[in-house]
Parts: sequence; structure tokens; C-alpha cells
Amino acid sequence: MKDNIGPSASLLRPVLDTYMDSAVAVIGCNSRGLARYTCEYDLLIVASDRRPPTSIRVRESYADLTFVSEKDVLKPRNPEHALSLASARPVRDTSLVLSTASATSTATHSESAAKAAGIRLASALKILGRAEVALARKALTDADFWLLAGSYEYAYALLLSRESLPCPSHLLAQLRELSRGTPQGFEGVSIGAGLEAASRAGCGARQEGVVVLHDLLREGQNDASDQSPWTKARTEILVAKSAELVTRVELAECYSFLGQETVDDMATLLKRHPKRSLTSLTAGKDRLLGERLMRQLGLARTEGAIRTGLDILKGQVSVLTRKSA
Repeated sequence: MKDNIGPSASLLRPVLDTYMDSAVAVIGCNSRGLARYTCEYDLLIVASDRRPPTSIRVRESYADLTFVSEKDVLKPRNPEHALSLASARPVRDTSLVLSTASATSTATHSESAAKAAGIRLASALKILGRAEVALARKALTDADFWLLAGSYEYAYALLLSRESLPCPSHLLAQLRELSRGTPQGFEGVSIGAGLEAASRAGCGARQEGVVVLHDLLREGQNDASDQSPWTKARTEILVAKSAELVTRVELAECYSFLGQETVDDMATLLKRHPKRSLTSLTAGKDRLLGERLMRQLGLARTEGAIRTGLDILKGQVSVLTRKSA
């Protein structure tokens, strides 16, 4: 854990100087005392113009910057954003917009958590349906990917149903804490996400694969419609966090964290190639991704392993759906 959850002056001053007229707050795991040494600072910036999120490096510190309008701060459209605001720590808030939003979000915390859990659960059901269709077509790469994505959607739904806001690199620790006495949910995520492959070698291979995906994503970043910037700072943050988790021998946490990044990366690639499946991106003359990369990313499970994970996860999704009804 970090000794001080506040951003260092060397990082904070350039951000405040760059966005002089904006309210700024610390959000994420730093605002809740969960951060490890290598965790970046998550900064919320209230801006008048729409900007995509980005990651930056200032000297030895890193930060993820998220830009939102004053309207969206005061009335978040995404219930997960409302949950994040509830624990926000304002750094500059001359108009008190952040303080007002935080107070409102705190008052509606349970309602926002229930809404967010419902959205994630519905998404998990839809994604697992895609995995089933792909499996029936023997498109194993697609089925494997959608199972991985569905596992994390379910994990997020499970945490949100307990009013806990998920943190990607702390996800398994959060699930273990909430699954005491009822381990089935954690086991469903573990099997669905293929965490049995979590080893030093597995983490190293997946990290190398994700770095390759980042490079591919940066190549297509000049498109003005692309709202997913993939800066070098983001890659450096990912490498540092995964290295610390390996050093701490938190191999399953590391593999899970890299798995979530894999899902985000692949989802962006599929958006850029809407007429192609993941399987088609890895085969034929026009292939963008190689089979070796898929193995590095852990997207090479057998049909039997995918079917087992899918059946178990579908069962846990059904259980959570009944509990949430």
C-alpha cells in the first residue's frame, strides 16, 4: 500500500496548471486507501469540452485523467461513475461542484450500486450468449474471448451487488473478501477467466501480448472518432503494476488484471473492425493477430475447457440474477 494516498506535488501541480479553470479530484483506489506502490493516480477533471480519457507520466509519477462535464458530475448517467464520486477526494473545487456531487452520490450509493450491478449482469448474460454461439460454430478463439469478457462482467456485477466498486488490479482480493463462506462466485470467475494458467510464465506471456496489443492500438489512434487513447504511459503503468504483483507473488491477481486489459484491448480492435470476428482477425491473408499472440494472451483454451467454464459461469450468473430479482 502507499503511505500517502494523495498525489505528489510534482504530479499534481502540472495537472492543476494545465487545467487551470477545472475542478479536480482524486478517485479510484487511491481515494479509498487500496492503492499499491505502483498504482497510478486516478484524477477526475471537470472540463467544459469533451475529451477522451488519457494516461500521463510526470517525472516518476503516473496518472489516469478522466474528463467529465459539470452536468455529468452533478447527474452521472453511469451509476458506476456515481459510486466513484461518492468516495472522491477534491483537490481543487472552488465552485463546490465536486463536493455537491459527492454528497449526492453518497446519499444514493445503494441505489446506484443496484443499478450498476443490474447493468453488468445483463451485459454478462449477453456476452455469455455470444460465447455459446461462437462455441456452437467451433469458433474457439471467439468463444474463449467472450467467456473471458463475461467472467469479468459477472465479477463486476457480483461486487456491485454487494455495494463494492471494483478495482481492476485488486479484483480478486475484493472477490475473496466478499465471498467468504460462499466461494461459488469466486470459483466461477476463476474458472471462467482461466486463472489456472496464472503462473510467472503465464503472467509474463500475457503481459508481452498486451504490450503488442497496445502497440497495435496506438497505430490507429489518429482517427478522430476513436475515443480510446493508448499512450505509452498506459503501457508503462500496466507493466509496472503487473511486475509488482508478480514480485508480491500475487500471480492470480496479476493474470486477472492483464486479462481485463486483454478484454478492453480486444473489444477496441473489434470496434475498429466491425465486420470481422476475432477468429477472422487471426486467420487468412488479412489476419491482424497471430496464433502465438493468442496463446500469449491465454486465448487458446480447448473446446472442453471453454464449455466447462461457460456452464459453471452461466450457473453463477443465474444465481445472482435470482438474488437480484
